[in-house]
Amino acid sequence: MEKKVIVGSVIAGLLVSMGAMGAATAQSATTPVAMSEEKAIEIALAEVPGTVQETELEKEDGKQVYEIEILTADGVEMEVEIDVATGTVLEVEADDDGDDDHDGKDDDDKATK
Repeated sequence: MEKKVIVGSVIAGLLVSMGAMGAATAQSATTPVAMSEEKAIEIALAEVPGTVQETELEKEDGKQVYEIEILTADGVEMEVEIDVATGTVLEVEADDDGDDDHDGKDDDDKATK
């Protein structure tokens, strides 16, 4: 009789742990990426031709977006934001990292008048 109780406890423990693993897997799958990074890069390069410098997957205003930094042929760094769910280009702007002239000094340190 004691053996049956131990075996039953082991089986119950396994079922509980498998259920917890399934719940964790289901929770991590609730925010799938609807678009591949490669597709987002393709869309961004159609908008701004150049060389991709960096790609980030971020969440902005409750949406997943790819931020793709592109260096254009004339040396301008551009950032293209693409909605992951729809593939829509949300924003295209010059990437302002505070050092546009690449001299190692932040442009914010310069006096403006």
